[in-house]
Amino acid sequence: MLSQAMWSTQQALHGKNNAALPACLVGAASVLLIGCHAMDEQGGDPTKTFLALVIVQMLPLVFLEMKILSCPDPVSMLSRFGTKVLLMHTAFLVLRVCTWPLLEVGMGVCNVLGLLCSCAALHWGFGFQWSTGRAWAKNMDVCGLVVLASVAATVTELLDFNSPYAMLERTIFTASSYIEILAFMPAVWMVHQEAKKDDDIVDGPAPDVEKQAAFFFSFLVAFYVLEDVVSAFRIHDIVPWAAGGHMVHFLLLLDFACFMLAHIYNPDKLQGRLLRWLPDQLWV
Repeated sequence: MLSQAMWSTQQALHGKNNAALPACLVGAASVLLIGCHAMDEQGGDPTKTFLALVIVQMLPLVFLEMKILSCPDPVSMLSRFGTKVLLMHTAFLVLRVCTWPLLEVGMGVCNVLGLLCSCAALHWGFGFQWSTGRAWAKNMDVCGLVVLASVAATVTELLDFNSPYAMLERTIFTASSYIEILAFMPAVWMVHQEAKKDDDIVDGPAPDVEKQAAFFFSFLVAFYVLEDVVSAFRIHDIVPWAAGGHMVHFLLLLDFACFMLAHIYNPDKLQGRLLRWLPDQLWV
């Protein structure tokens, strides 16, 4: 019944156009940015930068909802990019936790819980082997993105001459933010590459996609409830524009989770040529 409810929900939200609702949410974030800019009489309000980064962070999710069904095997895509997305989240959470005594980014306890949950999802959901070089070799793109974000953060802060905060604190905060913004880029790249192929059969045994989806989206939704919803509640009286940005981002993430889970748990609903690419175990 839950799988049918998820399918009915995504059908009601999306209909025949997967891009409509995500585009509306990005539009809402843009309206918040424009409103914040119009109300900023003094200039230099950091909330504008925050909202701009929220919009950038939302774009990969919009792309995934628009393009993932164009892949020859859309259901198995989560198995292929899930580990990388979780590793990206683990990277910025490790940075936050290790620097907690020096600088608290977000809520310290929530960062610790998020880190533990992301590691659990990687280990039990995706079977990631932390101690094997092969596992890391397959995810060198993630390492590259983390290094790129860290370098970009350092350059950004070197060029900011007016900040009252210490260089190390600013760089840690910015690097954490940049890695979080890039968290879904491995998924975007993989979906973009697969969408251009006419046929692509995944070698080896079919993964337990439903189990992976349960771990992946349980972590994502729970973490962003703390990161977005709780944060929005805490600051809505002080910075209402930022609170709105948090909520719009969470709604898009929740929509993405519902969209993916509806297709993963309802393979019989996929139309046409997609049916022949589904792992046999999903029909049981």
